Amino acid sequence: VKFLKFARNKTKDIKVIDSEIVFGLCKGNRLTEVEEFISQPHGADLDDVGERCYDDELYGAAKVLFGATSNFAKLAPVLVKLGDFKGAVEAARKGNRIPTWRKVCYACVDAKEFRLAQICAMNLVLEPNELMDCIDYYLDRGHFNQIIDVMDNALGLDKAHQAMFSELGVLYVKYKPEKAMDYFKMWWQRCNIPRLVRQCDSAHMYEEVAYLQMQYNEFDNAAETMINHAPSAWTAKGFTDCISRAGNLEVMYKAIKFYIDEQAELLNDLLIVLAPKVESTRVIQILENACMDQFGVLGLLPLCKGFLVKAQEANVPEVNDALNKVLLQEGNLDELTLSVKSFDNFDQNNFARTLSTHANIEFRRLGTMMYRKNGKYEQALEISKKDKLWGDTIDAVAVSKDPELAEQMAHFFLENDLRECFTALLYSCFEFIGPDVAVEIAWMYKILDHAMPFLIQTMKEIGHRLMGLEEESKERKDEVEEKKKEEEEEVNDDPNVIMFGLQNKATGLLPGGPGGGPGAAVPQIGWNGPGPGGAGPGMANPSMQRTYALPAPQMQQTQQRMATQQQRTMQANQAQRMQATNAQRMQATNAQRMQATQQRGAQPQMSQAQRMQATQQAQRMQATQQAQMSQAQRMQASQQQRR
Repeated sequence: VKFLKFARNKTKDIKVIDSEIVFGLCKGNRLTEVEEFISQPHGADLDDVGERCYDDELYGAAKVLFGATSNFAKLAPVLVKLGDFKGAVEAARKGNRIPTWRKVCYACVDAKEFRLAQICAMNLVLEPNELMDCIDYYLDRGHFNQIIDVMDNALGLDKAHQAMFSELGVLYVKYKPEKAMDYFKMWWQRCNIPRLVRQCDSAHMYEEVAYLQMQYNEFDNAAETMINHAPSAWTAKGFTDCISRAGNLEVMYKAIKFYIDEQAELLNDLLIVLAPKVESTRVIQILENACMDQFGVLGLLPLCKGFLVKAQEANVPEVNDALNKVLLQEGNLDELTLSVKSFDNFDQNNFARTLSTHANIEFRRLGTMMYRKNGKYEQALEISKKDKLWGDTIDAVAVSKDPELAEQMAHFFLENDLRECFTALLYSCFEFIGPDVAVEIAWMYKILDHAMPFLIQTMKEIGHRLMGLEEESKERKDEVEEKKKEEEEEVNDDPNVIMFGLQNKATGLLPGGPGGGPGAAVPQIGWNGPGPGGAGPGMANPSMQRTYALPAPQMQQTQQRMATQQQRTMQANQAQRMQATNAQRMQATNAQRMQATQQRGAQPQMSQAQRMQATQQAQRMQATQQAQMSQAQRMQASQQQRR
């Protein structure tokens, strides 16, 4: 060292010499002199000397040198070697480099300084590349509780990423399974769910597996998990929520069979949830075949009555038939009647045949009602006769509107001395039973008194009909008279009749021929009576002598007025034709304008002269049309004034 100090004064490049002087002092453990030397101006490379000291395990000297250069990244490992873990953590915070954090963290873990190690580890787990190494380092040494605490505290950091949440979930599954479900419910949105599902499945945590699958929208898989691992994974509320959102029909049918085997008391609730999705006929087959040896032909259908009621809204024959059988087995007459009346899409004749043999008379009456509804009146009458339900019998005949059937029942009632029923039958079948038949039967059995209400009603009906016919004929007569009056008024108001007579109007000898137009010869009729040959002067038809004749001056004035009126009529028609022509011309002009506009759009390079010419032509046409319209209006106004 003395030699190096002497040589330092003899050379200009003192960097190497100063570095060797510092290293020599450190080697001799003369740290006080090192501090004095580096406090003065020098050219030594302290970082290089500090690394050489660290390699030679001169940690005290390395601490002084790295501290002098504020190289905290290299100072932290030195402090770890010296056992100053708190200082090392503080230096690592100042250096803030991943390798430094790693060294300090692992050293603190080895020294079981878990509080300080947690500070370092929280910086490591934020880096995805360092996460698994840090976790493995803790787990290899059996410190799983500590790494769980580290991960749990690190979740609140801003840079927390998905891998952290997923790996912490894996740690809970492995080492704290009782807390795994609570963790999944809180952080499932930020986890890698497939990884957690695999981990939970390997750990046989099927409840957590089902929950994660539901959160991942894998409802079919979740339902199968609950079915396959029911003791640990199935819950009534959770399964109902899951199966209601499932989309695979086979899974739904599998769920129904699962409930039949293990949760029969909740089967109806499940079917009500699945009713809008599953096929009702297949479900009914499954329920009928289940436990048939224990519960009979209907199987478990009576247990699922609520499902059948809900599914009946679709009016499916199989569902209607199954529900009716269940209600019949229960003996629920009111609901069965409502079902039969509201939903008729099933084999009613077969079901009515079943009801006709029932022990309860009310169910047999329901069978007769179904027979009547389907037009099987003879079967309905047979059942009602056996049960002596005469009111139902009369109702069946009245609904049938069959005269022969009514006559048969009338004979039946009188043969069995049921006279009141005969009277009721005539009253109910009044519209279609013949009065002659009713009177004949009553006369045969000598009970005309019982037929008297029917006869009174018949006479009343006949009287009403006769009165109606009289009123109708009277109304027709009034209409004919009014029509004649109108025709007479039209004839009296006609001026041609006043001028030439009614006979000439009928024969068509008015001016202008049959239509009264111009060009027809006007007969000259005088007051002097018949001329030679029995006819008046100028008369070809003797019947014209019966008409009135006018003097010659009056006849000429009348002809002039008629000619003037015809001329005005022709002018009015001409004005109307001119208006129609003008309207057509305006339409044609508008069409030409539109065509010209389209041509201008299709040919933007048209010359200015052509455009000017087209515009002037359109203006001239418009002026001509306006002049024509004005002339037509003036002619029409003059005609109105003349009139």
